[in-house]
Amino acid sequence: MKNKKVFLLLVLFLTVSGCLRKEEKPLTVYTYSSFPTALIEKITAHFQQEHRVKVEFKSFSNTGPLLNQLVQEKKSPQADVVIGLDNNYLPKALALEVLQPYKPQEVEKLRKDLIFDPQFNLTPFDYGYIVFNYDSERLQQVPTTHRDLLAPDYKGLIVVENPLTSSPGQIFLLTTISLFGEEGYLDYWRALKENLLTITPSWDEAYGIFTSGEAPMVLSYGASPVYHLVYDQTERYKALVLDEGAYAQIEGVGIIKNTDNLKNARLLVDYVLSEAFQSLIPETQFMYPVRTDLELPESFRVAAQTEKLFNLPPEKVEANLDRWLAEWEQALNE
Repeated sequence: MKNKKVFLLLVLFLTVSGCLRKEEKPLTVYTYSSFPTALIEKITAHFQQEHRVKVEFKSFSNTGPLLNQLVQEKKSPQADVVIGLDNNYLPKALALEVLQPYKPQEVEKLRKDLIFDPQFNLTPFDYGYIVFNYDSERLQQVPTTHRDLLAPDYKGLIVVENPLTSSPGQIFLLTTISLFGEEGYLDYWRALKENLLTITPSWDEAYGIFTSGEAPMVLSYGASPVYHLVYDQTERYKALVLDEGAYAQIEGVGIIKNTDNLKNARLLVDYVLSEAFQSLIPETQFMYPVRTDLELPESFRVAAQTEKLFNLPPEKVEANLDRWLAEWEQALNE
């Protein structure tokens, strides 16, 4: 009888202590506004179920404002993890010292040619090609080169994003530098400006203009047509690979320097790179997963296909990007 009482008291103690256990500090993730709701829900549900940790997301219009926020909060970080800073933003993020290294558990499963930071301040979680998309029902003459976009036929038909605030916009600026050199890219932009309907601060604003029918061409991602095939059952919107190539964008996930939630931040990075999460990327994020053990869905037959890349050497981008952006802004405001 005495043993039974002791056992019941022990069960009661464990139950009460479990109920009173201090809840883990929420994990805060910064990302861009177009990061899919389906992936946010997957992350939050997984951490609640597996780790009893609440994950809170804060979204920014694009990666430029996101990085600026991290810098403003540098002395007292409000975020623990960042999702979406890409290979072109890495040099700036390192110079500003807002990240800390973490080598994920399943790093051997990632494509080695996509790892753009050997110290793993940022680890790739998806990648894609920045190309123009067009509405095949509204664009009568389809260009084949970037110079074709300068023709009078395309006046007022093109929407691009601002390279000062948008990752796709910045990558298109780098594309023009790669194609036309430092001696020719500004002249290209001065000519292209005459055909632009508008330059938007973010991708989602530009793509909204495109899908609303205001412009038949937009700077977007090579897998954007996959979205319309999956959700709209249409192949009306098509990816346009100009000059037979494209600039690759590799997006990363990283841990904020001086976070006080390091253990859970590492768990989140590992989860984003897991097979379960990576398998969701193609038809939610509409980018390519970075793991080598996954096959793409059939819908990716309408995505941009190219083996020719326009990517500039990272060290060249790091050394010159601020100057290129300043020169671009001055040329567009002439």
